[in-house]
Amino acid sequence: MPRFYCVVMEHYFKQSDSGCLAGLLLGPPTVESSYTTAQRLPYIDTAKAICIFLMVVGHSSINNILSDYIYSFHMPAFFIISGILYKPHSALKTIKAFSVPVFVFSTINLFILFLIGEVHTTDISFSLLVREFLQYRHGMVLTLFKGVWFIWVLVAMRFLFCFLPILRKERTYYICASFFCVFYMTFVNYLIDIDTLFRGYYIGYMIPSLPFYCFGFFLKDNHWSPRDLSSKHIVMLLATAIIMPLINGHFDIYNNVWGYNYLLSAAIAIFSTIFLFWFSSKIPHSKFTESISKGTLVVLGTHWPILCILARILPSSLEFVYPFIVIIVCYYIIIFCDKFCPILLGKEKSNHIYDIQSIKDN
Repeated sequence: MPRFYCVVMEHYFKQSDSGCLAGLLLGPPTVESSYTTAQRLPYIDTAKAICIFLMVVGHSSINNILSDYIYSFHMPAFFIISGILYKPHSALKTIKAFSVPVFVFSTINLFILFLIGEVHTTDISFSLLVREFLQYRHGMVLTLFKGVWFIWVLVAMRFLFCFLPILRKERTYYICASFFCVFYMTFVNYLIDIDTLFRGYYIGYMIPSLPFYCFGFFLKDNHWSPRDLSSKHIVMLLATAIIMPLINGHFDIYNNVWGYNYLLSAAIAIFSTIFLFWFSSKIPHSKFTESISKGTLVVLGTHWPILCILARILPSSLEFVYPFIVIIVCYYIIIFCDKFCPILLGKEKSNHIYDIQSIKDN
C-alpha cells in the first residue's frame, strides 16, 4: 500500500504545473538528472557552505529580524541535505565519524575556554566534566561543542533508517513517518511537548527534524534538480522566503519555538531551502565552498571559541565581521584536517566526491 501511495503521489506531482509544492519541486522531467550520473553535486557544496556561515552569524549578536530569516530555514536545510546525501553505514562507522570530532574539538575548546578565563577549575567536577563531554541533553553548564544537538539527531536518524527493518527494506514508509511527525508537531501545544516527553534529551528533536530529513529522501528518489525550476517558481520561492518569515515569526528547533505553528514553519523552511538550492546552483563552484562544505563538523566544533576570542581582542563595533573571520580561520583548519587528520571531518580518508551512483543505489 505505501508503495502504491508513493507512485500515485509521484504521478500527481509530475502532472502539476500550478505552482503547488509538488509541481514546483518535480517540474518538467529533465533529460539528465544530477542523481543519475556519477558527478559532483556542486550546488550541495555551496548550499552547505552558505548554511554553515549563516549558523555562525546566527550564533553572533544579530538583530531579531535577521535572526528570524536565518532560523527560518538554515537548520532544516541541513537536515534536507543530509537526507539527500544519506548512505547506510555500519553503526561503528557512524559512531566513529561523529564521536571522534566531537571529543577532539570539545577537548580543544575546553582548553581554550580555560585560557581566556571563561571556565575555572573550581567551576567543574570530574562527574560534571564527563556529562559535559557527552553533551546529550539540555542543562549543560559549558558550551564545548555548540550545536551538538544537531549531531545527536543526525546520528539517531541514521540509526533509525539503517537499522529499523521496516524503514531499511521499504523506505517509502518515511512518508508515513513524516506525516506522523508533522501532525504531532502541528498540535504539540495540545499534547505533551518534546522536552517533557524526552526529558530534555537531544534525540527528542528527531521528531521536528525528521520531516526535513525525509524530504531529502523525497528529492533524491524523484531525481530532483535545481534545473527543474521555472521562472515563476523561482519568483514564488523568493517571495515566500522574504515575506513569510516576517509573518510567521521566529522558528527555532533547538529552543522549541515554532512560529505561528509548525506546519507553516516547515513549509516556509522547505520553500526557502529549495530557493537556496537554486541560488547555490548559480554560484560558480570553488575549492573554498567545497572545503567549507567538507568541514561543517570543524566549523560546528570550533566557531564558538573563535567567536569568544574575537569578542575579547576586537572592538564590538567590528562584530559584523566576526563570522567572516571565523569562516576564514576554519577554512585553514579544514585544509589541515583534510590533509593530516580526515577523521576530524567525519571521514576515514580524504575524499569528498559525492558518488551519485552510490546515493542512487541505497
